[in-house]
Amino acid sequence: MKEIDLILSPLLIPAYPALEGETVYVVADILRASTTIITAFQNGAKRIYPLETVPEAEEKAAKGYLVGAEREVRRLPFARFGNDPFEYTTEAVKGQEIYFTTTNGTRTIKACFSANPDAEVIVGAFSNLSAVADFCREKSVYAVAAGWKGKVSLEDALFGAALYERLKATHRPSSDALRMVTPLYDESNLIEAVKKSDHYPRLVRAEKLESFEYCLTPDTCSVVPVARLFSESKEIVLTV
Repeated sequence: MKEIDLILSPLLIPAYPALEGETVYVVADILRASTTIITAFQNGAKRIYPLETVPEAEEKAAKGYLVGAEREVRRLPFARFGNDPFEYTTEAVKGQEIYFTTTNGTRTIKACFSANPDAEVIVGAFSNLSAVADFCREKSVYAVAAGWKGKVSLEDALFGAALYERLKATHRPSSDALRMVTPLYDESNLIEAVKKSDHYPRLVRAEKLESFEYCLTPDTCSVVPVARLFSESKEIVLTV
């Protein structure tokens, strides 16, 4: 059988050695970066460039590029978009290239490449769960939970368990992280479970609940964003 494992924080990526065979890293920031990226591509975005820092994003905005930027759940004032999937409508993003920075998700994409420049990295969420499972079926898998500033986030960890549930006929857990989280996952109770998470009150305080249930609804999208690292420029680009 193939292997699947859950990395509970991007800070732990260097501690995980390569799995047997071809390995894919699935970056999950459910609330909300990965869901937003997937939705933007579902609605026709051409490319998304994940950026690690705010100054990088500000520079792109100053040059007239289309920018999405978020810190601490809120959109930054220089950016056209924040980090809510409902902002990335077909009318706004179809055919567009977007530079995108968030508190956790975009940094996690970069962290995967920092640990392994040759890694195969994709973006996953509940919104494209079946498509991600199909993509991963013949590969070993690391589900990488973006978390919150290095800490564990319940919703991202539960995505790892959900992906394992879709793959358990062909994959076996390779460490205790996935064995520990899987019993907590119940698709029928997912929304109520995540309301007890650390991140839910942040969304409440910022009045950013519009897309909360959407972010936890499986299979609203069919695209799988794939990241590429350009070795000379160190630029990362997402396409589908």
